[in-house]
Amino acid sequence: MKATVEHATWGAWPSVRLSTAAVEVEVVSEVGARVVSLRDRRRGREWLAQGEPPAELTQMAWAEEGVAFGGQESFGWDECLPTTSVCPDPLAPDGPHLRDHGDQWGRGAYLAIDDEQGAVEHTWSVPRWDYRLHRRLSFDDERTVRAEYLVVSHADRRLPISWAQHPVLRLEPGSTIDLPGVTSVTPSAQLGIRLPAEVAWPAAVTSEGRELDLSRVTTSEGWAAVVYADAPAGAAAVAPDGARLEVEWDREFAPALRVWLSYGGWPPGGPASEQVALEPCTSMHDDLAGAIAAGQQHVLERGAQLGWWVRWRLA
Repeated sequence: MKATVEHATWGAWPSVRLSTAAVEVEVVSEVGARVVSLRDRRRGREWLAQGEPPAELTQMAWAEEGVAFGGQESFGWDECLPTTSVCPDPLAPDGPHLRDHGDQWGRGAYLAIDDEQGAVEHTWSVPRWDYRLHRRLSFDDERTVRAEYLVVSHADRRLPISWAQHPVLRLEPGSTIDLPGVTSVTPSAQLGIRLPAEVAWPAAVTSEGRELDLSRVTTSEGWAAVVYADAPAGAAAVAPDGARLEVEWDREFAPALRVWLSYGGWPPGGPASEQVALEPCTSMHDDLAGAIAAGQQHVLERGAQLGWWVRWRLA
């Protein structure tokens, strides 16, 4: 379906809006090609967590190699490649670690607009490894946003990679997370809470015996956690009024789903955040080193390319 493409501004930054009668997406090329808005036009609902547009110096800091992705940066939709969490560089173990939340966020991307098809494409190049990531945003139908990805190697060696889409959602208390077919999840990072190595979904029990409904969005309770799921039928965020944001993706490329639950326990030292993320990803590991240790990394061969897709639908 052909969408309307319009130029706009987000704070001081040029942006592009891609819209149908039902959905509007806004993306900012110079700030990591971050998607800063995913809005249901008919309901007037914004699904992505909102943040302040960065000043020029802040944006320059975001682009640095050693920058940390903290609470002030955690909003909108970014891409995490070749890792999400900081870890040693497998190609240079004695050198600097791989960048927190990947190479793309906060770094300008080249914009190409396809007016004929109603689509926008961004291309990132990165200073450390010689590859290019391309993402094309378009609409399958009036209510479905399609993200198509292509990563292309220009390196003279094999590149191990781990990818996650990183859309931080704005969900009010009383919203729910629907994971059809999922009966258990594997916790990873945890703050202010102790979960065993595997817990039932959605009715979990902490190591201290506290009962939690992990599917229900709550208020600030002083904890945050990452859990991983094998989500065979996709996932959805469901608002109290019944509005749904559904996601499905190329499970052959990305067989896992990372669920980020932050209810006042992150970041350490505050200000505390209340947010949720549903993140299609390539392995049940926060970083590339863990994926490699488990044999769950993708390998981008010399001169080769890999492609995959994600669809977000408003219902």
